[in-house]
Amino acid sequence: MAAISNRVVTIYNRKTSIRLTPAEWEAIDNICERESIPRKMLFELISFNKDEKMGITASIRLFMIIYYKKALQINKQTSICDDVFVSPVFEAIKGIV
Repeated sequence: MAAISNRVVTIYNRKTSIRLTPAEWEAIDNICERESIPRKMLFELISFNKDEKMGITASIRLFMIIYYKKALQINKQTSICDDVFVSPVFEAIKGIV
């Protein structure tokens, strides 16, 4: 079993603790790199759009699942033209509400 890594991050000038596995942190970093968005900004987007009943860590995990699912769907639809880049980030954000 992968060890959970606890990191303190600042979201809207408020420190909070997020517990993710190393693979989840890597996935977040990959999304941020692909979307050219800082991790802090992505976490703020998720926090702002999440269901108020869900915690930030659960919302981040849900966002990742939806993001990668949308990315796979987009990849299948655009496989004819590999030069096309469509970002699934906003579809994933809508999915966590």
